[in-house]
Amino acid sequence: MTPRHQHAPEDPSGHAFILAGREAIHGYHLAMFGRAEHAYQVVVKYDLPQEIAETYLKDRARHPDSWHAVRNTREVLLPPIGYGSVTEYPARLDRVTQTGNGEDRVWEPISEGFTARIQRVLHFRRLSDEDFPEDLTYLIYGQGDEAHICHRLVRRPHFEQICTLQQVPEGVTQDDLANAVELTIHAVADNGHDGRPWTTRPLPNRSYDALLRRGPSGPVPIRLDLDEERWWNITTLNA
Repeated sequence: MTPRHQHAPEDPSGHAFILAGREAIHGYHLAMFGRAEHAYQVVVKYDLPQEIAETYLKDRARHPDSWHAVRNTREVLLPPIGYGSVTEYPARLDRVTQTGNGEDRVWEPISEGFTARIQRVLHFRRLSDEDFPEDLTYLIYGQGDEAHICHRLVRRPHFEQICTLQQVPEGVTQDDLANAVELTIHAVADNGHDGRPWTTRPLPNRSYDALLRRGPSGPVPIRLDLDEERWWNITTLNA
């Protein structure tokens, strides 16, 4: 995680975390560049009540074209979650269905009145005006034989995307997954996309070569085999 920085006060708010995984359930915070209280990229591992986890998995099987999210029902700030002083909050489980790039989005509560417990914070970073990377950069996370990637956010215009992989890539360790290590896909340029919105998915193929950047030991070549997309958004993120 990145160190703390001083910035303008933020108001407590509702936050949605898109879910990925079956054996281990992870949540990805839906960010908004234009609102300080939502200008964070956050990935957590949840410890949900058994009945809520079962509801999520059953509803996901019944609605394969929808996504699911945990939303707090009491307004909270993200920094205490990111730095570990808040590890649980009252929540509800939503089914999320959208069309296009997020223009038409429907949130349907399917379970309420439970406590969402955060077992681990894998990534917490306040979004700033850092330079765009030359090539697409993602975070890889998961547990066991499940791995997911989410696009690493910088600033407008960017996109949110979560994809589950067919398997954990060779060369990726459990520590890598538990720390949401960065990876770069050199086959696809970023560079801010010339200031244009990302109206089409940037990863149309099923497999990509990537470089895992776990630390000073140097990049590790890996192969990403994409399975299913768990989230896509360019609308509210860039508002």
